Amino acid sequence: MELRQIRYFVILAEELHFGRAAARIPIAQSALSQQIKKLEDELNSSLFYRDKHQVVLTEVGKVFWQHALRILQTIKETETAVSQLIDGEYGTLNIAFVEAALWDIIPRLISSYKQKHPNVEIIPHQMNTHMQIEALSQDWIQLGIVGAKLTAPDIHYYPIREERCLLALSPNHPLSEKKSVDIKDLAKERFVAIRREAGTFYFDQFIQTCMENGFSPNIVLTADRMQSLMAFVASNMGVALIHESSRNIRSDLRYLEVDGIISSPYQLFFAWKNQKNTNTLAYFLKEAFLIFPKKT
Repeated sequence: MELRQIRYFVILAEELHFGRAAARIPIAQSALSQQIKKLEDELNSSLFYRDKHQVVLTEVGKVFWQHALRILQTIKETETAVSQLIDGEYGTLNIAFVEAALWDIIPRLISSYKQKHPNVEIIPHQMNTHMQIEALSQDWIQLGIVGAKLTAPDIHYYPIREERCLLALSPNHPLSEKKSVDIKDLAKERFVAIRREAGTFYFDQFIQTCMENGFSPNIVLTADRMQSLMAFVASNMGVALIHESSRNIRSDLRYLEVDGIISSPYQLFFAWKNQKNTNTLAYFLKEAFLIFPKKT
């Protein structure tokens, strides 16, 4: 049984006239008769009573017509779903991101994209940069927002922004009334930092920046998440060097500009696997590039 035979049958069942049905398809009337005969032979039953005056559905034909309509409707829905998937209107995107993207990049991007593509499911995952590159390589995610460009085959990067280094401190801290501070003046401060295992790039950059300014930081407390770190700072347990986006976490702290030798600025990138650039991902990247254009 061929799909075209089912379509021919449905049209003939609607018209109950071989000439009109053949004109709608369009094929020769003799060719339509041959296809209907083949369908009847395969079903081993007549679908139409026909003579010189009329064409009428048999009881078998009436039952087959109902099933044929459902078959064609299912095929139409399938073709529509596939077309929408190809056009990026349907699908699933697994997106991962470092914590620094959580406060503004992710909300802005997903909100804007979902307004245009409401039927695409976005599944977010918070991961550090190393985990994201591994997940991209293994096709566990389709897009990452990472804090460094790691050497990995087939991974493409797009720069989002650079972030300034700020000093976060409690409003009760003696330095809180200043607008800026020289990093060398922080040599005797008590620092709160992200554990290296939880944030390799943050920790290494923090240590390198302090060492390049002539001191080893006195780390009194570590945290796994920036939210925890900022809570410790708010409790006046220490100060912290943070990336600019982290100031979005709390509005009850003071944030000072930092002067001195600052290690390589913290950068955020979109990362994706070149050969996995599906239409769904392509439309998401198009929206991302529109919201975060490259700086010339």
